[in-house]
Amino acid sequence: MKLPSLQHLYQGLIAVIKRFPVQFAFIVIATVCWAFYININIYSTHSEHHQHLSLLIKAVLISNLGLTLTLALDLMAEKKAFTLQKKWLIRIAAVSFCLILFCLLDPDDNFSDQLRIGLLAFAFHLFVAFSPFMDQGHINGFWQFNKVLFLRFLTAALYSAVLYGGLAIALVAVDGLFNVDIHWRTYMTVFAIIAGGFSPIFFLAGVPGNFQQLDEDVSYPKGLKIFTQFVLIPLMTIYLAILLFYEIKIIAIWSLPKGLVSSLIIGYTVFGILSLLLIYPMKDKEGNSWIKLFSRFFYTMLVPLIVLLLLAVWKRVDPYGITESRYILVVIALWLTCITAYFLFSKKQNIKVIPISLAIITLFAVYGPHSAAGLSIYSQINRLKKILNSKKKEDMEEKPMIIRYLVSIHGLSILQDFTKKDLKRVEQNINNKYVEGYSKRSVTVDSAFSIFKVSDTNALYSSSEYNFINSNHDFFNIKGYDYFMNVSSYDDTEKVLNGIKVKIDRSQENKNISIKLGDTAQINVNISKIFDRSIALADANKLKPKKNSKEFLLPENELTFSKVVNHYQFTYVIENIRGYKSSGDSKYGWLNVEAHLLVKKL
Repeated sequence: MKLPSLQHLYQGLIAVIKRFPVQFAFIVIATVCWAFYININIYSTHSEHHQHLSLLIKAVLISNLGLTLTLALDLMAEKKAFTLQKKWLIRIAAVSFCLILFCLLDPDDNFSDQLRIGLLAFAFHLFVAFSPFMDQGHINGFWQFNKVLFLRFLTAALYSAVLYGGLAIALVAVDGLFNVDIHWRTYMTVFAIIAGGFSPIFFLAGVPGNFQQLDEDVSYPKGLKIFTQFVLIPLMTIYLAILLFYEIKIIAIWSLPKGLVSSLIIGYTVFGILSLLLIYPMKDKEGNSWIKLFSRFFYTMLVPLIVLLLLAVWKRVDPYGITESRYILVVIALWLTCITAYFLFSKKQNIKVIPISLAIITLFAVYGPHSAAGLSIYSQINRLKKILNSKKKEDMEEKPMIIRYLVSIHGLSILQDFTKKDLKRVEQNINNKYVEGYSKRSVTVDSAFSIFKVSDTNALYSSSEYNFINSNHDFFNIKGYDYFMNVSSYDDTEKVLNGIKVKIDRSQENKNISIKLGDTAQINVNISKIFDRSIALADANKLKPKKNSKEFLLPENELTFSKVVNHYQFTYVIENIRGYKSSGDSKYGWLNVEAHLLVKKL
């Protein structure tokens, strides 16, 4: 494999900037934000710091949406030969749409927004596939265009992997030969620059622009036919055999299908449709009559599998209602039914129907009462209304599951119609006190159970978070010390201070932290013991809570550990220990310790 020269890369970069300036800007924004995210201490619990991290993640996600959306619109504008002014108006509208999404969506705390971003990304990628060919005809040009995109994507991925591998090996060599302390974040930053910057720019440099030439192109890669005929189709056949035997089994024993069958049917469908798309241009060539037979066979065999898929979905939806994942399964099943009917009975056999119809139903699921979130909320709220005041055993078991789902996914205020208590205010108070997402969700769910007087039947998997804070957490006294170093329990750190090697290790069992000083001395801190003892004191009401019932102050002397080595006093001071206690089996565990190391020359 021959890697591109620097001159070739430079020329490609200039061409990309000229042809796709907005897309290039989105790539730069995403890469810079990704690199910043990597190099910021992601384990900090400071609310302002956490908010900055959330904004960086959101910027990366929205930039991805902006890249694909503007690329699709630019390709459509190029095909229709729009003027430069009209192109920029469309670009500005697309960027404005992305800015609105950036302001509206909160993927850090809201699962529905995470799903919306995922659906939009999928729809926009599909839009790229057909945007230059939305008018009638041009089937060959459509296929050739997507063939070029597919091969260019694989080439970009291969070049990126080789480039990163080479640079990573170079960094390892520098680290080993010159004793340069290269942090793991350096490797991740290089990966972000290559995956987020080099790869998409390299891909854009190969996006075809002569659409008329694509219509006239009749070339077909021989390797693609071999890959489809001897890899994809055999895999699809294996899926089909498993599913048909399973269908015979459930008919024989007359039982409803298991949930796993849905994944197998979708896998069979993906392999089958991909196979048909890849060999589509060969179907009318001499000696390839088997392709038409295979196409007919594939869609015919989909009929019983779609029935099986609908049964599997109904088995979950009928007793438990709609959720986002079940909504997607229902939509896929309905889409497959329509696509199968089209290719079995239509004479046109227009393959553009596949991405266009899939993009439309994906966008349909993003917002509105018919969306994945809208129908899921409606379904689960109605279920809760029916059983909230019921005392039946099965209803008592079902209530906490519905409440947990609604609160975890859609927030506490979604239950406002069931109580006079101001749930928005309760939720806001929780958000002000807790930063970390898991803790916030756990406390919010517990609050919902308390408000509606519901017992959690799944208590084994629930937990309460505790945060034990140094009593002098606002201002630590460092008078008399000469050196100060922040220490995170997630990082294994090794530094040298005036010839004394200082190495901080976290045990594999996550129970202890050891600070090795020189070759012999070390400070051992049994975090597990401190944390367990503190929880026992907190549960016995012997510790004073700071802000709420799960955040307590500990005396500084109980969190300070010292050792003298070579006329230096090393003092390890714990700032806070954040962990959890499982309510089902009373097991304790700790998640994170923030501390600092003070050094004084004697």
